[in-house]
Amino acid sequence: MKRTILFLLIALPVVFLIGCAGKTGGPPAVVATVDGQPISGALYYELLNMNFGRQVLPSIVEYQVMLNWAEKEGVPVTEAQIDKQIEQLKRDGSYEDAVAGIGSEQTVRNRYKELQARMNLGAKFNKFTDAELKELYNEPHMKARYVHGPRKRVMALLTEDNKNIKKAEKDLKEGEDFEVVAAKYTDQQFGMNGPIKTLIDKDQSPEGWYEKAEKLKEGETSKPFKFTLGSTGDLECILKVIGEVPELNLKFEDVKDELKSQLAFQKTMSPDFQEKFEKQRKKAKIEINLPQYKYLAEQIKNPSPMMGMPGGGPQ
Repeated sequence: MKRTILFLLIALPVVFLIGCAGKTGGPPAVVATVDGQPISGALYYELLNMNFGRQVLPSIVEYQVMLNWAEKEGVPVTEAQIDKQIEQLKRDGSYEDAVAGIGSEQTVRNRYKELQARMNLGAKFNKFTDAELKELYNEPHMKARYVHGPRKRVMALLTEDNKNIKKAEKDLKEGEDFEVVAAKYTDQQFGMNGPIKTLIDKDQSPEGWYEKAEKLKEGETSKPFKFTLGSTGDLECILKVIGEVPELNLKFEDVKDELKSQLAFQKTMSPDFQEKFEKQRKKAKIEINLPQYKYLAEQIKNPSPMMGMPGGGPQ
């Protein structure tokens, strides 16, 4: 949607990974081996910087501008607020996947600081009525977050090829790791970003999934089964239960502050907020210490439309 949002989804984990060299959350000294030959973490960082530095630096500078702005307005991001964000992720069953996808618990916390800064600023600049908050609470996608039955976290192997499912079943019986087998036999259209991991429940899951997983304990694997996925047609599937989320019944009053934060964040997508942010960015004293990217400071303060400004540009 905007560069800052894209940053939250993609770039920020890379930047903090680069910034954590040798610290908790960074990769090991050897990130991979090829025919027994090691690929060092140092080389990994160098290539990340070479390939993504120019794209990532403007975004991480804007990240800091946002945090500084919240502080100036008297609504700084606190560790207690990030603790609450983490608690919500854990409650929703998303925390483990977030850590696994980004690389460390600290990087997950860092990722949510910009979101929280936006929420704090949106809440300061806007007032919300109980009627608005209740309307959001009753939206189906939001209500399903707060009121639902027991859920299972599963990893899925999906394929259209019956031969693949038979090979996968054989490998699993021989003791191969499910994630390795799923990566090997899942059709590319479903496994481009690794094996599928998702939450399922009785009311909002692909046909047959919850019924197959319901009686399985964490770590157990289903037998192969077929189901129909919309226009894709019939697929073969094996599920492994990797976690469980208990049923939830949070009332409006229980999540009123959380709903206010959600609406506050939505308000920061407005043109008015973006204009205010651009003024903060222009006023900021920006110094780039990487010699090859020093020229970016002026471009960040005064970006051209082609750079994908927070208020416009390519999505």
